[in-house]
Amino acid sequence: MRKYALLVLVVVLLGVFSLTAAQDEITLEFWGGWTGPDGAIMQELVDRYSAENPNVNVNLTIQAWSPLFDAFIAAASAGESPDIMAMHPQETAMFINLGLIGPVDDIVANSSVFVEENYVPKAWELQFYNGQMYAFPFDLGVHGLFYNVALFEEAGIAAPPSNAEELLEAARLLTKDANGNHPGDEGFDPANIVQYAINMHTNHHAFYQWYALYNQLGGQLLSEDGTQCAMDIDKATRAWQWLQDLVYVNYAAPQGQTDYARDFIAGRTAMLVDGPWQIPALQAAAAESGFRWASAPYPTIFDQPAVWGSGHNFTLPTNADPEKRDEAIAFIEWLAENSFSWLASGQLPIRQDIIASPEFAELEGRQSFVDMLANQKLLPNIPKFSEIFASNAPTPMMVMAQRILLEQADVRSTVQTACDEITAILSIP
Repeated sequence: MRKYALLVLVVVLLGVFSLTAAQDEITLEFWGGWTGPDGAIMQELVDRYSAENPNVNVNLTIQAWSPLFDAFIAAASAGESPDIMAMHPQETAMFINLGLIGPVDDIVANSSVFVEENYVPKAWELQFYNGQMYAFPFDLGVHGLFYNVALFEEAGIAAPPSNAEELLEAARLLTKDANGNHPGDEGFDPANIVQYAINMHTNHHAFYQWYALYNQLGGQLLSEDGTQCAMDIDKATRAWQWLQDLVYVNYAAPQGQTDYARDFIAGRTAMLVDGPWQIPALQAAAAESGFRWASAPYPTIFDQPAVWGSGHNFTLPTNADPEKRDEAIAFIEWLAENSFSWLASGQLPIRQDIIASPEFAELEGRQSFVDMLANQKLLPNIPKFSEIFASNAPTPMMVMAQRILLEQADVRSTVQTACDEITAILSIP
């Protein structure tokens, strides 16, 4: 009888311990838009953290950024916000204005990880809006130029282009039809091109390229008070015309291209304008097929260096479960402390110690991008960001880009229409 009673007691105690352990386990909902090779790297980091912290299960949800933000707004409306929401610095005002993310000044003030002097100044400054800090910095990124080393050697090009003249000459030599003719050669057939010089985006990265060129001309997008479009139509037209001519006049870039990285790796295009997040795919191609690539700074086509850029940060939704706030902060700090591992995704570091480390210097292809950070230009951080810039809707910037690059629309009138639409959106309270 005693043995039976003892057995019952053990079973009861085990049940109590199991229940307590189950109650102590916390699941953090973590949302981000890393749909490329970088998503797998983030999942690896999440798995490492969960393994090191068995009572914390981090559930990573990934989808493209614009739909992710729509889902975030819908979830917040239903009272089901994630515990951690990743985004970009230029998008925070939109969610601050909706009351969906809150300031983190007090958290940072008590953190031994997020210390201002440990970070690149630009990365730190971008986390502020109206004098308050709303996000934890994680990385920065900019466009750069990848090039196919073998195709450059075959064309007799000694170095990647750094300005307009060099790019156009490289474009002529790297573009060829099925008979091996180049643009300008007698018999060149623009309807039968087998190798293009460079890619041409048709998604949101199209207006990112335009934004870089427009800033190279010293252009301003919005008025100082953010209430209307302030585009210099001449400069905006000149920047777009350069991109449109690469497709329709110089035959250097394909019309309607969709898979930029695949075409570059396959040799269909000899150069690729994109961000460092493409590096893992290029390294994989090099390991698999011997593909030879290198990176270079984004060319200065016009008056002054400028390149589109962005970054990733982490925010704390206002209506997430407050009981999990401490665990969410601990996870974000762990990501910051282990951010060297994130560099495998191709993204750029913002911690001073990592940038200065010999380990970072050994990473392939990154330095060209780091060199451009000083010329980084982000889209404006405004409450109506999504209404003007979202890539999953017919926003003024998406419509402008696609009409100019896909339909060969008149550039000046298309730019003017977009500017008028932006002003109309900003004028609505």
